Amino acid sequence: MNRNDEFCDAYQSLRDAELSRTPQRVAVLNILIRLDRPVSAGNILKMMNDHQKINKVTVHRILSCFKKRGIIREIPTGDGTNYYEMACHHSPVHAHFYCTSCRIMTCLEPLTISQTWNWLAKPHNFTIEGINVIITGLCENCQKAQSN
Repeated sequence: MNRNDEFCDAYQSLRDAELSRTPQRVAVLNILIRLDRPVSAGNILKMMNDHQKINKVTVHRILSCFKKRGIIREIPTGDGTNYYEMACHHSPVHAHFYCTSCRIMTCLEPLTISQTWNWLAKPHNFTIEGINVIITGLCENCQKAQSN
């Protein structure tokens, strides 16, 4: 998803969510802010600098906290891995494509406001708390690899 090279500020996002600005939270949030696609907790851990003291449990706790405060969105996959992305004005709600072979998730273009409004304007017998659309299949690279 193109964010036009604009990014949120990690410190301001944490302040707005009334969370303390620990080095670990800032580091995790900076990774999510800078990426142009959703990422798993395991990949976040791999992207952390060697000098930062953080483990898998801490990453999961931070992500859970961010999700509860509405800073990020969690995107589940059929294989049990959750992916995470920013939930800010740079990243409006949108659908995703998940390659079942390489396990890379990419963002698809968001719906226009009028498209979303038309759907939401229809009567529903439920309360919407979130929308999550994931299209699964094989990406172009994996299709080529399988045809060779």
